Amino acid sequence: MNQKVKKNILLFVCVLLVGGCAELGQYGAKSDNLLEPVITDYLLSCLNDTFDLGTEEFAVNFREAEDGLRTGNDLDKLRFVCLSLHANAEYKQFKMGTKVLEQYIAEHPDSPDAIQGFRILVDRLDKEIMSKWSAWKSLLEEKDELKVKVESSRGKIERDEVLIEELQKEHEQDQILILELQKQIEQLKNIENIIKSRETEQQ
Repeated sequence: MNQKVKKNILLFVCVLLVGGCAELGQYGAKSDNLLEPVITDYLLSCLNDTFDLGTEEFAVNFREAEDGLRTGNDLDKLRFVCLSLHANAEYKQFKMGTKVLEQYIAEHPDSPDAIQGFRILVDRLDKEIMSKWSAWKSLLEEKDELKVKVESSRGKIERDEVLIEELQKEHEQDQILILELQKQIEQLKNIENIIKSRETEQQ
């Protein structure tokens, strides 16, 4: 995921801060009576806390979050969603996160509008990624086509250069032949002059 994705995540932050919050559902039997943080606040805090993770740190955190999904805990699911939106996440990981988010919403049909709005933004981000990928793929295809044309032109240029060299050699050989012929003509003229001179003397 590139810098464009980071900007889109920052867009999430701005929109969701204005849009409000949603109460987090039950995380487990031990937390039934506790006041839980709001869902969007948790996701935004997670995005902020993990923003500066390097590639290796992200990989470790993502593996841990992926392992945490086996517990079925809501917080683990939300952390997985958060990490799937990280700039270092691959598209496959991002898609896994969207599925987990959809699963979470399906398991909490009474979720307030804020988490629904978050899902809409994630869907929009997915479309933006696919649009950029499609444009990038088209650019690569054009690059490959251009490369083929360049190679073809280069091959033609090389063939033309070989032909020019051959023509230059033929021209040089022709020049040598012309010089030889000129010498022979001069010799014939000299012989002719000698013959004429002798005929004149005999008269």
